[in-house]
Amino acid sequence: MQNLTAEKLFNYLSDLKKEGYDLSKITINYRHDSNDDVECLSYVGEDLFDEETNEILESIILMADTTDY
Repeated sequence: MQNLTAEKLFNYLSDLKKEGYDLSKITINYRHDSNDDVECLSYVGEDLFDEETNEILESIILMADTTDY
């Protein structure tokens, strides 16, 4: 399985916007698979940085519950 990259996500959202969708009205949800319940996501932020310099962002995180963040 190939990982979703920030660029792929950005391109997908850009395409939706070009098609006339109002991105401010589209929520972001998550399911582990098609049989799971929907989790409504409420937060996006920086996640992991490179081990060597701790300056290069390597991943972002989408979260449903931010009470302990």
